[in-house]
Amino acid sequence: MTDNATAPLAAAPLATAPLRVTAAVLLILGLLLPWNIHAGLGIPGTPGWVWLVLVVATAMAVTALTIPRLRLALTAPYFIVVLGFVLFAVVQAVRYGGSASIPPGVGPGAWVGVAGAVLAAAPAVKGAVVQRLAIGSLVLGVAASVFNLYWRTRFVLPGIGDPNVGTANLATAVTAVLYALVAVIPVVIGYRWLRSTHLEARLATVLLGASALVAGVLVWVLPVGRDLDAFRGIAQTTGTSGVGFEGFLAWAAAAAIIAAAAVFGTRQPAAAWRGAARKGLLLIAVWCFGTAVLRIADVTLSGVLDLPSPPYNSTALMAFDLLAAVLALWLFINSAGRRAPGRLMISLFVGLFAATVCRLVVGVALVPRVEPLGPGEPSAVFGNTLVQQITSTFDVTLAALALAAVVVAVLAPRQRVRRPVQAASAEKPASAEQTASAEKPAPAIVVPTKAAEEPAPARIVRPDA
Repeated sequence: MTDNATAPLAAAPLATAPLRVTAAVLLILGLLLPWNIHAGLGIPGTPGWVWLVLVVATAMAVTALTIPRLRLALTAPYFIVVLGFVLFAVVQAVRYGGSASIPPGVGPGAWVGVAGAVLAAAPAVKGAVVQRLAIGSLVLGVAASVFNLYWRTRFVLPGIGDPNVGTANLATAVTAVLYALVAVIPVVIGYRWLRSTHLEARLATVLLGASALVAGVLVWVLPVGRDLDAFRGIAQTTGTSGVGFEGFLAWAAAAAIIAAAAVFGTRQPAAAWRGAARKGLLLIAVWCFGTAVLRIADVTLSGVLDLPSPPYNSTALMAFDLLAAVLALWLFINSAGRRAPGRLMISLFVGLFAATVCRLVVGVALVPRVEPLGPGEPSAVFGNTLVQQITSTFDVTLAALALAAVVVAVLAPRQRVRRPVQAASAEKPASAEQTASAEKPAPAIVVPTKAAEEPAPARIVRPDA
């Protein structure tokens, strides 16, 4: 018998109503969001042929919801379009990386749309695809981190041995390495979740993918989005301030595959959801500790280069990073049991969510502004006037993940306390009359039968030879 925690992903039932509605909403929403900095709704100068391709692919994927037998054939063009955008982003990032040209990236329209297409194609998209997505996200994430590290250190590495500027160049290179490591850690953690066969890791992937979709939509739609992320979640790559499309896109697609089988198909136990939320706590703790280390590295680099150290970077931001990290780590350690969280624990979950939101507020409110470099800066799509970009789309993703942990902590006990009617009646205290009747022995009732009047025939048992 296969354990539920390590069972392979099962096929989802034929397009249930919630699955259909969710898929249709995600597909239409994907058409209303940017796919990169050159194409999508709200992007000036979007080529007409790109719009036509997106509309046709979306229409075919929506049609797949009404024709179950052709769901894979009708959604395949959508996956091809997404793959085309990814390849274009990778080629352009390598071609123009380290220069003034902004790589196109893969925007939230592709993240949301691919999740809807996967739900529309379920169960034709098998669970084995998640393994390939995990490998692809890890390869792209590490490659992006290595490329960014090269671009940031190619001019300082030759001068490390110089007695005049060697110390400054070494400090700059070490800081770049720390940024690359911290940025790639979420991709590695997400890779482990995607490769795992345990139910808790699968549900953690669902929570992470859903949080990424919420963050991508909010950063693009809200006016403060361009302050939270200079590239509005579109052209972000690993190595600077956050995680790029290689993480968000894979998480969204894998979350949709797992949700089609493990969420829409069957009801999962509350303990599994609590375990998934606990994994999210570990991700929040690791990221916040990492960003706190980066604050220290920035202050150290400013001292080595004899630059003024910004007070917002060395005090307030570091304090909120450490607060969120310590809270998340404490909750991770103390929620290891199978018991449902109590009121104090739920209050701390709410406090963690507030800390992740405060990180966003402080990262925008305390950073000074500068005048735009030119009359057209920042552009209509990306860029801001912050002197230093502190926050990123991934920070918004973690805030949404912390909110999901609060919801799990509040709702999980309600699923756990249900008991059978027999158990409830057995635990009900006995009344005085029932106690008195229990002490008085009841008269024995004998029902005569034919078997009781006649002796039973003797049985002959032969010993074994």
